[in-house]
Amino acid sequence: MALLNEERVFWNEVFYAETFDCRDRLNFSRYDECIFVRCTLLMNDATEQIAFTRCTFKDCNIDSIEPDESRGLVSRENIFEPPLEDQRKDFDERLEAFLSKRSSKL
Repeated sequence: MALLNEERVFWNEVFYAETFDCRDRLNFSRYDECIFVRCTLLMNDATEQIAFTRCTFKDCNIDSIEPDESRGLVSRENIFEPPLEDQRKDFDERLEAFLSKRSSKL
């Protein structure tokens, strides 16, 4: 008896600190308007049939998902926020520059 692949659709869900191993397989999964926080997404050239639309990736291991029609990879209107550590570093640098500039005027 052959197992049939089922399509899974996730809508408006939050995933926290999960690993999604999509390598080397057909996934038949769709994520619409989901939020991924501190997640790890593993994809390679054999990843197929997975869609991400209007999702937000916060502090994850990826900064983009390239669509590929031939493999059924869909990526539309997603937001990739930089890791929190990078955001803090950027804020600290801008604050330091502002305070330095301000103190030189005094």
